[in-house]
Amino acid sequence: MNFNIQYKRLYCLVYRLRKIKRRPLIYGILLMKLIVLLTAMGTLNAYAAVYAQKINLNLKSVTLKEVLDQIGKQSKYDLFYNIDFVEKLGKLDVTLENMELEKALESLSRRLPIDYKINARMITLFPKAENPIQQRMVKGKVTDEDGNPLAGVTIVEKGTRNGTTTDASGEFILRDSKAGATISIKIIGYVAQEVISNGDPLNIRLAKDVASLDEVVVVGYGQSSKRNINSAVSTLDMGNVAKIPVQSINDGIAGRIQGVIVTSSSGAPGSKSSVSIRGAGTPLYVIDNVIRSQNDFLNINPNDIENYSVLKDAAATALYGAQGGNGVILVTTKRGKEGAMDINYTFNQTFSQPTIFPKKLSSYENLKAINAVYQFEGLQQPTPDNILEYYRTQEKPYEYPNTDWQKVGLKDYATEQRHDLAITSGTERLTYYASGSYYNQNSNLRTNNNNNKRITYRLNTVSNFKEVNLKVTAGLDGYIEDNILPSSSTASSYAAFYQHIQQRRSSQLAYNEFGLPSSNTTDNPAVELSDASGYNKSNSRIFNSILSFEYNAPFLEGLTLKANGNYNMWNSKNKLWNLTAPSYANGSTTPILGNPPNLTATRGEGSTLLLQGYLLYNKKFGDHSFDFTGVYEQAKNLSTSVSATRQQYQILFDQFIAGPTVNQLANGSESESGRAGYVGRLSYNYKSKYFFDGSLRYDGLDLFPKQRQWGTFYALSGGYAISEESFFQPLRERNILNYLRLRGSYGLVGSAEGISPFSYVPGYSIDANSWIVDDKPVQGSSEPGSLPSTNFSWYSIRERNFGLDFASLNNRLTGTFDYFYKRTTGYVVADTRYAATLGIGLPPINYDAGAFRRHGAEFNLTWNDRKGDFTYKLGVNFTYFNQLWERNPAEDDATVKNPYTRETGIVDLGIVRGYINQGFYQNNADLLYGPRRISSINVIAGDLRYADFNGDGKLDGADQIRVGSNSFPRINYGTTIDLGYKAWSLSAVIMGSGNRDRYLGSIIQGSGENKLIYEFQQDYWRVDNTDALFPRQVTATGVNGNNNFVTSDFWILPSRFVRLKYFQLGYDLKAQLLKNTKFKQFRVFASGTNLLTFSNTKKYFVDPESDQNNENYPIQRTISLGVNVGF
Repeated sequence: MNFNIQYKRLYCLVYRLRKIKRRPLIYGILLMKLIVLLTAMGTLNAYAAVYAQKINLNLKSVTLKEVLDQIGKQSKYDLFYNIDFVEKLGKLDVTLENMELEKALESLSRRLPIDYKINARMITLFPKAENPIQQRMVKGKVTDEDGNPLAGVTIVEKGTRNGTTTDASGEFILRDSKAGATISIKIIGYVAQEVISNGDPLNIRLAKDVASLDEVVVVGYGQSSKRNINSAVSTLDMGNVAKIPVQSINDGIAGRIQGVIVTSSSGAPGSKSSVSIRGAGTPLYVIDNVIRSQNDFLNINPNDIENYSVLKDAAATALYGAQGGNGVILVTTKRGKEGAMDINYTFNQTFSQPTIFPKKLSSYENLKAINAVYQFEGLQQPTPDNILEYYRTQEKPYEYPNTDWQKVGLKDYATEQRHDLAITSGTERLTYYASGSYYNQNSNLRTNNNNNKRITYRLNTVSNFKEVNLKVTAGLDGYIEDNILPSSSTASSYAAFYQHIQQRRSSQLAYNEFGLPSSNTTDNPAVELSDASGYNKSNSRIFNSILSFEYNAPFLEGLTLKANGNYNMWNSKNKLWNLTAPSYANGSTTPILGNPPNLTATRGEGSTLLLQGYLLYNKKFGDHSFDFTGVYEQAKNLSTSVSATRQQYQILFDQFIAGPTVNQLANGSESESGRAGYVGRLSYNYKSKYFFDGSLRYDGLDLFPKQRQWGTFYALSGGYAISEESFFQPLRERNILNYLRLRGSYGLVGSAEGISPFSYVPGYSIDANSWIVDDKPVQGSSEPGSLPSTNFSWYSIRERNFGLDFASLNNRLTGTFDYFYKRTTGYVVADTRYAATLGIGLPPINYDAGAFRRHGAEFNLTWNDRKGDFTYKLGVNFTYFNQLWERNPAEDDATVKNPYTRETGIVDLGIVRGYINQGFYQNNADLLYGPRRISSINVIAGDLRYADFNGDGKLDGADQIRVGSNSFPRINYGTTIDLGYKAWSLSAVIMGSGNRDRYLGSIIQGSGENKLIYEFQQDYWRVDNTDALFPRQVTATGVNGNNNFVTSDFWILPSRFVRLKYFQLGYDLKAQLLKNTKFKQFRVFASGTNLLTFSNTKKYFVDPESDQNNENYPIQRTISLGVNVGF
C-alpha cells in the first residue's frame, strides 16, 4: 500500500480549500472529499496494523474472557464487550498458532455467537445478529418404535412460531431455522422429544406414551383422565366427524357413540337431528363449561370442537343437578397454540336428492285403475273408455293431462356450499384461535325463493401472565341464520309443499296452454311455488361472550381459583306474507287472484347472564391422590316476544301500513327465570388402583314455591383397576390383557321437565267476549285457573350404573361395557284419582304413586393398528334399552285395571289402539265363519278380517287394544371404519336401528281415487293377486263401515334398518405433487351420506328415518366434493 500518494492528495485538498473558502458549493464538495479520504486512510492504517500482529494461544478449558485478555495483551489493542454476555458462553479450548489478529477473531466468531468490529486500535465485541443468509432448512423423518412413519407430527422450533408437520411418509422440512436451534417433536399418543439441530438430517423415533392412552376427558366443571373416571362417559374423536359435511353436529355423530341415539325425520334446509341419551328426553348442552340452548349447540361449527364428551349416568351428571336428568353433552372449543400461524381452509360442494322417490302412475294408469275398482263394486266407471284413450294418447294434453308433479315441484337435485376458515397462532404470552364458516343450503323445491344460510364465528384467546400466576381466557362466538321459503294461503312450510306435490294426481293440470299456472287444480304446487307468491322469512342471531380468570395460588401448591362470566344474547324475527300467486283458466291469460293475503310478523329477544366461581385443589401424598372441585354458579334468563297480524289485504304491499285494521291481531309474552347452585366433587385414588368419587349439588330453581325451591342431589362412584395388581402382571407382560377396571355408581338427580312457572300462585285468564252487567256492556271477564299449590318440587331420578373397561393385545383392542337402571318418581301432576272441584283443576303435587323406570345395556369395541404404511381403526357400538310405567300418573284407576289399554306396567307401550288383523278374507268359508265388525256386515273377499280379542262373539271397540311396539328405536348400533395408506384415507359409518314401529296413514292408508297414485299401490287384493300388499281397493273410505281402513295393526310397519350413513375417500396432494411447497396439507376428498339403505320400509317407498307417510320433506342422500388446505 503506497501511503505517500494518499498524503500528497491530502496536502493538495487542504491547499485548495484555503483558496476557495468564499465559494460555498465548491468548498462543500472539496470538504466531503477530504472527510472520505481521511476515513479511508484511517481504515487502511488500521488494517495495516492488524496485519502486522500475530497471535499465539494454547489454552484448555478457559473462559472467553481469559481468551480475550490474552489477545489484548499480544495485540496491544483495547477490547470492549458486555461482561455478562461473555460469561454466559461458558468454557472452551483455544489453539491459535502464529495467526493474524483478524483471523484469530474470525475463528472465535465461527465457534461462538459473537461478532466483532475493529476501529483504530480498538476491538468491539457484540452478540451476533441473526442473518437470514445464515438461516437454513432442517430436514428429518419421524417414525414410531417399529420404524413406521408417523404423519401429522408437530415440528416446532422452540421459542419461535416457526413450525410444520410431517407428511404421510413421516418426513418434514422446517425452513428458516436458526443454527443450533432446539426442535420440539410432538404428537398425541407418543412421548414428546426435543433435539438440537446441527445441520444433519434428523431421524426421530417416538415411543408410545402409555399415560396418553388415558385420554383427557371433559367432565362436569373440569377434566380428568379417562382411566380415573368411575362414571359412564363416552368421548368422540372430532377429527373424523368434522371431515363430513353435514347440516349440524348431531348429524355427524350418528352411529358413532354407544348410548347416543340420533333420529331425523326431515331433510329440509335448516332442519336438525335430535339426540337422546339412553332413550331419555332432550339432554343438557354445555359448551366451554357454560350451559347453552339446544339451538346454540346444533349451530356450532364441528371444526371448532376440540373435545366432545357424553355424560350418561348420575355419577357424571349429578353436578348439573336438575338440569342433567336426561344426560349431558359437553364440548370444549379449540384454543390457540404456540408457534407460527396456522391457516386451515375447507370447501365443500354438496348435491342432494331424496333417499326414496316413489314413482307415480301416469294419468292413464291411474284412471284405468280407478275404473277397475268401480267395476268390481258393480258401479259405473267414472272415466269412459273414449276419454281414457285421450289420456293414453295425449292428443289433447290440456283437457286430458298427464302431469309429472314431481318434475313440476321438484328439481333433480339440491345444492349446498360450505366454507370453513380457521387461524391459530400464539406465543408463550398469548395464543388465539379464530374461525368463521359460511353455509348455504338450497332445497329440492322448484323455486327461486328458498334457501337456508348460516354464518358462524368464533374467537378464543388465552393470555398467560406467569409473573403473577394468572391465566385469562376470553371468547366470542355466535351465528346468524336466515331461512326463506315461499308462502301462500294454502302452503307456507316444507311439509305442506311436499305433501301437495305427493298428493296431486297425474290427471290434474299444472299449467294451461300459455304456460301459466292452472286454476283447475286445488293446492296447485305450480301456484304455491311461483315467484309471484309470498314468502316466509326468518332470521336468528346469537352472540355469546365468556371471560375467565384462573389464578394458581403460589402460597399453596395445587390450589387454583377461577372466576367465569358469560353473557349470551339472542334475537329472532319472522315475517310471513301468504300471498297466493295468480292462476289461470284453460285458454286464458286473465289472472284469477287468490284469497286476500295476510301479513304476520313476530319478534323475540332474550339474554342469559351466568356467573361462576371455582375453587380447585389437587394434592398427592405418596400413593394417595386427592382432587377437589368446588363451584358456585348463578344464572338469570330474560326473554320477550311480540307478534302482530293484519288480514285480508286489498293492496298487495307487504307492510303493515297497507293492511286493514279490522280484525287485526296482536300478541306478546315476557318471561324471566333464575337458577343457582353450589357444587362439590371429591376424587381420590390410591396407586391408580382404587378410585372413589363423591359429588354433591345444592340446586335452586324459581319454578317452585319459595320453601321448595332448593334440592340436594348427589352421586357416589368407585372403581377398581384389577390390572394394577401384581398377580395380573403376567397377563400384562404377554399383552393378553393390558388393562381391566371395574366401576360402579349410584346417584340422585332431579328434573323439572314440563313444570309450568308460577303454578304456586293463583292465576286467571281473560275472556274476550262481551257481557251485559246491570244493563251495561262489559268487555271481557276474568276466569280462575287451576288451584295453586305450595306442595311440589323436583322430580327424583335415581340411577345406578355398572361397567368395565379393558385394553388387550398391546392396547390395540379396547372396549367398555355398561349396564344402567334409572327410576323416576315424584311427578308433578294434579291427582287423577279425584274429580275436579269447584269447576277448576286440582293443584299440582308430587304424585308419590307415579313411577317410571328405564334399564338397558351398551358396549363398544375398538381395534386400532398399523401395518407398515397401512393404518386401520375399526369400531363397533351397541345400545339397548327398555322402559315401562310402574304407575302412569295420567291414568285413573279404571284405566289401570284394563291390561290391554293401560300403559301402567307395560314394556311395549304400543303406538296406537286398534284391532288385531288376521289377514284377508280369502273364500266363502272365511266369510261364513269368520267374525266381522258390527258396522261392517257386508264384507267380501279381499277385505281385512279382525280378531275377536275379548271372545264375546262380536267385533267392536272393546276388541281394540294397544298395537305395535315402540315408535322410538330401542336397539341402536353402529360400525365405524377409518383406514389410511400413505396419503390416502377412507372413513365410513354404518348405523342401524331395530325394534321400532310406525303407523302408515294418509296417502298410503286410505281408499278411493285419491289414493291410487303410486305404482306400489297397485299391489292390492284381486282375484289374481290374493297374496297382496294391500286389501282390496274401494271407491270411498266409508264403504262397508270403513272396514279396511280402521285403525289396526295391519298398517303398522316395522322400521328396522341398516344404513351406510357416511362415507369419505380422501387424498393428500402434499405427499407427492406438492411435497416441496409450503402447504402443510392439501387434501381433496369425496364423501356421501345415506348412500345405501336396507329396510322393509322400502317396499312402501318410505325412508325408515322419515315421517310415517313420506309426506314431510324427505331425508336426503348427498354427494360432496371438497378440498382442505393447510398452510
